[in-house]
Amino acid sequence: MVRALLILAAVNAVLSIPMAMLVKRDFAERGRVSLSMAVWTGAAMHGNALLLFAIAWFDRGSLGDLGEFTVAAGGLFAFAGAMLIYLGRSAYADFSRVYGLKEDELIERGVYRWSRNRQYVGYALFLGGVSLIAMSIWAFSLALLFALFIHCYIVAVEEPHLRAAFGKAYEAYVVRTARYFGLPSGRRHIDINEKL
Repeated sequence: MVRALLILAAVNAVLSIPMAMLVKRDFAERGRVSLSMAVWTGAAMHGNALLLFAIAWFDRGSLGDLGEFTVAAGGLFAFAGAMLIYLGRSAYADFSRVYGLKEDELIERGVYRWSRNRQYVGYALFLGGVSLIAMSIWAFSLALLFALFIHCYIVAVEEPHLRAAFGKAYEAYVVRTARYFGLPSGRRHIDINEKL
């Protein structure tokens, strides 16, 4: 069963490469992602998570004994990751922005004051937590590959698009906000929707 799930995970990963290139093309041509690409990216992200859950279940214990500590620590990471995903999506205030269907505003509020990619940090924590709960070497490996792919995607696709779409505002945001972790730097981070 684990072998079949790993094959499905490999197919999902291979299909994610042309997806990233097509998203980049959509950004260049439309300034946003097409509906079909939004569906594909959502299916790839959530499909990867579902495959990782299944692999973690069928491969549980391959990295060591499942104990109270690993379950508690994994649960804490998974919960923290789920909260970051939720808070990241909430900051967008419109679900169509989550998948790039609407590119009308540079989001700097909420958790995006501390990280430009809080949702991706959330996904990595969540998937890592699930892997720790199951003590699955294959689930950990897939979580690491997912994090590596997302990093490459951010650098090659999302950041160039945001630079082109929002120009100096995005550059200023980059200077004061960490890519993944950190507190705002430089002058006080002002929420563009904040009343002065």
